[in-house]
Parts: sequence; C-alpha cells; structure tokens
Amino acid sequence: MSQRTNAQANPDTVAPAIRPSPAVGPDRSAGPHVDLAGLLNGWSSDGHGTLPRRLAHALRRAVNAGVLPAGWRLPPERRLADQLAVSRSTITEALDELRREGLVDSTQGRGTFVAGGVTPSPVGTRVADHLRGGAGIDLATGNPPDLSHLPPIAVDMSMLTAVGGGPGMWPIGLPAMREAVAGLYRRGGFTGPPRLVEAEQVHITSGAHQAISLLVDALVRRGGTIAVAHFNYPGIFDIIDGCGARPASVRTDSAGMLPEALERVIVDERPAAVYVQSGAHNPTGRVTPLGRLRELAAVVDRHDVAVVEDNTLAPLTFPSSLPRGAASPTTMHDLCRIAAVASVGSLSKACWAGLRIGWICAPAPLVERTMYRRLGLDLGPSAPSQLLALGLLPHLDSIVAERQRQLEGAVEFGAEHLRATIPEAMVEVPAGGCVLWTEFPVADSGPLVQLARRHGVQVAPGSISVPGRVPGPFVRISVDRPLDLVREGIDRLGRAWREFSAEAPRVLA
Repeated sequence: MSQRTNAQANPDTVAPAIRPSPAVGPDRSAGPHVDLAGLLNGWSSDGHGTLPRRLAHALRRAVNAGVLPAGWRLPPERRLADQLAVSRSTITEALDELRREGLVDSTQGRGTFVAGGVTPSPVGTRVADHLRGGAGIDLATGNPPDLSHLPPIAVDMSMLTAVGGGPGMWPIGLPAMREAVAGLYRRGGFTGPPRLVEAEQVHITSGAHQAISLLVDALVRRGGTIAVAHFNYPGIFDIIDGCGARPASVRTDSAGMLPEALERVIVDERPAAVYVQSGAHNPTGRVTPLGRLRELAAVVDRHDVAVVEDNTLAPLTFPSSLPRGAASPTTMHDLCRIAAVASVGSLSKACWAGLRIGWICAPAPLVERTMYRRLGLDLGPSAPSQLLALGLLPHLDSIVAERQRQLEGAVEFGAEHLRATIPEAMVEVPAGGCVLWTEFPVADSGPLVQLARRHGVQVAPGSISVPGRVPGPFVRISVDRPLDLVREGIDRLGRAWREFSAEAPRVLA
C-alpha cells in the first residue's frame, strides 16, 4: 500500500522493473520499430543527476550511436512516459534538453523526430591548396619545418602497458594521455590560466583540425550556421562545408570580432555555435585585447550560444604582446559564465605537425558526442604518437619558449625584409605565430600568387581565409623557416611583384 501511495505521489521514484509498461502496438508512422524501453533498459540507474538528465543522456547515446536513426519518430510523450514508467514531466524535460542540442525536432501535430542526416566527407579544398606542396620555396604552410627545437626522446613500446595502453585502441585517447592533457589545464600556461579539468573531459584527436571538425559536426546541424570572424583559419571553412553547414560572417576590426556585429549575427542567423581563436589569430597574427574579449563573452552569455575556442596558436603568442605578468592569453572559457565553451589544443605548432596530436577539452557529454562521430572515421589516435607526446610534455615549457624566441625573430626579420623588398606592401608584425598577413595594392591577389609560383616561391592568397573565397588584396606568408630561406623566398616574391605590377594596372582594393 505504501509503495502504491508513493508511486502516485511521485511516479519517478518507481523503477521501470517494478511497474511494467502496458502493451502498446508499434507506431506505424515512426519508421522501423524500435523497442525503446528495452533499448534504454537500466537508464534510470546509469550515471548521476536527475532522472530527466539521465534519460536525456541515454537517448543522446542512442542517437549518437546511430541506433535511433535520423528521421525516426519518438512515441508521443504520454506513451513514452508509460513505457518508461516515469512522469510526463520527466519526458518533457529530457526532450527539451535534446531539443536545445539539436538532436531532436518537434512539430506540433506531427511529433518529435530524431534530427540530422548523413554528413558528407569534408572536401578540404582550401587546406589542400597550400598543403599539397610544389616546386620552389614554400612560404605557404605554417608548420615547424624541422625538429631541431625538440629534446631527444625515444618510444619504448613496452610503455604502452605502463600507461594503460593495452591493445592501443582507445577511441578518445590513452588514459595517461587524457590525464596528462587535463594536467596541462590544471597547471595553466600552455593552455591558458589554470582551470579544473578532469580526464573524462578530454578527447585526444589527430590534430586540432580533426578536433574542430568533430565539434562542429556535434554542435551544428546540417543546414545550420556557425558564426565565424570574417578573416579566419582556412580549414574552418572546409570543415563547415564538409558538415553541410554554412558560415555566418562576423565583421572585425584590428581588435578582432566586433561585439555588436556578433550580436547581430546571433539575432539574425541564430547560429548553433561561435568559432573563436584565442591568442595569436590565424591569419592576421593579432591578439584580441582583454576588454574586447569580455564584451564578446558577454554577448555569447546573453544568448547562451556554444563556443568552439581554438587555442592552437595561443602558446605561440609572444610574451611582449601579453599583459604584464601574464603567462598566456586570457580565453573565452575564463570569461564565459553561461555559454558552454569547448576548447581545442594541439602540439602541432609548438612541437611538430607530424605528431598529429590535438585534443578537445569540453563538458563530458559533448566529449562523448564527439567520440561517436569519430568512430565513423577512425578508431582512435596513434598510440606511438601519444607516447612521443607524453615524452615531450615534461619539456613543454622550454619547447614553447624556444619556439616563441625563434618565431619572434623570424617575423621581425621577415616583415623588415618584405618592407624593403616590396615597399608598396603593407605588413604589420604579428603578436604571435609565424604568418605575415600582407596587403598589396590590388583587388585580387590570386594572379600575383600564381605568378610567384612561377618565380619559385609558394605563398597563399588571402581568399582562402574568407567565406566564399571572395578575392581580396591579402597574401598569407609564413616565415617559419631558416632566415636564409625566408630572405630568398621574399626576394622571389619581390621579383614576381615587379613583373606583375609592370604588366597589369594596379587596382586599389
């Protein structure tokens, strides 16, 4: 009697095993029949939090794993409550959480459906343009050209047992590697100011590019939008295209995204996420001042929009560009109080791109969503690469300091030589990284870039860094090379410019 009275007062306190679901026939309009109660068996005792949160977690796992296919219609809320032996309010609250994430859609009179669809493979045309190589001096790619700044380390494969590697197949990274990255965040410096991070919040990826791709795929529905600064990392546009989404361009000035422009894009375009870069920006090399960053954080907090924060170049922000006493740039994660922030990090720029080690640091449910998307592409990061990374991490502070010293000298040398060789070009010394974002007095830098290749130097047109590849006056020049090579490459670019300007009338941008 007392048990029945409690159940009537609060049906959520009765486990599904105690109160069996009534026999209900399949919903013919819902597509393939799925025994949802059987599929979610044990959900109420799995994990922590309220019953609605546990139910949302169980449904999320089923959707991300593809068990509940795109377009499948869930039973009506009242029927689902009967099947799972919970109150209707529990069902409503769980589905509201999934609706906010874009995992399900509800239409009055039709029901609730699993959202999404098949996502095509990324095309990668922008990145391919300056990664595929060619003859001559390469000043297009921005990766460390050699390993001279790294300490000697070796991989002892027997260490796999010591670090819990087992068979080496860990979809989101070796436990030791995930813990090591969490430790980086806890001590601060390389990853920004210290913050409390647990290993379960870390997903080890094959570089930052894959990390960003997984996050965009997890956060932005096909046909949806993601807000991005107008000038940006070329790969973000390849990723957005490959995920079937579209970029919502945000106007910028010398300090970065304009807060009022971001707010307008959020109101008008309703993006699922905002992609931002902390530290030295790719390709401009600028660092967003703290005051501007606070304004941007206030905007995304006000609208509760998820943030994908790319910290790849943050460690290579020059100390001279940081506020006095700061060891690293302030991040959106440090400033946002409401909006969820997923951070992306990498060893590619500080150590070596060939390691292919990056990571996602995000709330654990989002990390799990990215894992399911990854399993459609590969079965996890390379175990030997992670062992190499684990050997490098104790030396990371000195590695970063040496890279900063090398790059600060390279960009100062490159900018000075570029001004002397091509006085018409406008270039500012970046606050970090290795790129000289250079403006020429032309409407379209594409023909100049093509001519430069014939003169034996590869640089990238600025059009690869804007939505729609709209032509413009900018050229992206990487100087992360031996200085003799940088000098010769700029000399060749100078010869190409003189030929170009002599044969074609210059059009002011």
